[in-house]
Amino acid sequence: MKEIKKPLLIWLGGMAGLLVLALLAGGGTLTLRTGNVSALLITAILLLSAAVIRARVIPKFAIVPGRFQLLLETLVGAFIPKPKAAKSAPRPRAVKKDRGEALRRLPGVLGGWVAANRTALCVWLVLIAVLFAGVRLTGGHGDHGDVQVAMRDAVLHDVNRISLFGVKDVNPALIAAMTVTCILLVAAVLIRLFVLPRFTEVPGKFQMVLETIVGLLDGMAGVGAGEKPSFIGGYVFAAGVYIFSSTLFELFGLQAVTTHGHSVALPAPLSDVNAAIAMGCLSYLVIFFGGLVRRGGKGAGAALKEFSLPVSMSFRLFGALLSGLLVTELVYHYVRLSYVLPVVVGVLFTLLHALVQSYVLTMLVGMYYREVTEESTEES
Repeated sequence: MKEIKKPLLIWLGGMAGLLVLALLAGGGTLTLRTGNVSALLITAILLLSAAVIRARVIPKFAIVPGRFQLLLETLVGAFIPKPKAAKSAPRPRAVKKDRGEALRRLPGVLGGWVAANRTALCVWLVLIAVLFAGVRLTGGHGDHGDVQVAMRDAVLHDVNRISLFGVKDVNPALIAAMTVTCILLVAAVLIRLFVLPRFTEVPGKFQMVLETIVGLLDGMAGVGAGEKPSFIGGYVFAAGVYIFSSTLFELFGLQAVTTHGHSVALPAPLSDVNAAIAMGCLSYLVIFFGGLVRRGGKGAGAALKEFSLPVSMSFRLFGALLSGLLVTELVYHYVRLSYVLPVVVGVLFTLLHALVQSYVLTMLVGMYYREVTEESTEES
């Protein structure tokens, strides 16, 4: 077991370093917050476990490994690079170089690396200088109000309300949902009237993109190539496009005036828990009625067994899409580098959630729909 001693010592040193960082965290002072205490306790437990394993367990390792030894060796082997395969002709053993000679050659090696990467280093230094200058000139994040109020309003939408046709005050997510729905409906009508009649056997760029998206979502819904379009294929396509479009909607930053006269950016519709619950329940109803139509009572019973499905789909959508908004708000409020960086963070979170959540919900709907509509071998 000599080969795992060095990685274990490195790990112990890393845990000790984390312990020191946990003690020094907290805004540059020695005060311990709740998160620091948690990090301190977790680090102490890991250090104690590592010491016990090193002192009591590793000396008892045998040639024929037990379960714990096999588990530990497997984990260690996953992080230790495997030795390269020896070539057919054995290479002569290199003469061990003097450490002093290697240190004397170090400036030349660094100079060569700098010369080879001069352009990349210049671009990197310019970007760092621009960010630093922007931070100094903008003077930090400024006054954005209480972060607790911003977080609460992002979840509950009980502060910034918008008047809907002067009849009722609603949250901004509803206005965003209505806007996205109108945009998608108009786009669908235009594509149906002016684009689809011009499709040819040799597809163009837009036709190829549209056919690829439809084929991908049909595959998730269980509609094979060459089969006739089905209801589940159409629903999966509509749900996937709606989730993707509504998630990207917040990147445009469309403004609306609240009842208090303030201007707010319209959020992603599915960052509102009501919209997420509606999407989850609608997907579940599609699965339920699909089983009822295809297999009668047996299909409906199979769908009713998955009673937690609408809850899981709803809160998965809500939690994933809301997290990007909350992370961006925290960056704006607490990070000194609130210049350019929040834009990058917001775009990355939005694109990631748009792709992942569209894929996850459409895949789940297609999978559960096939389970409740396909007849088992025992029934046939």
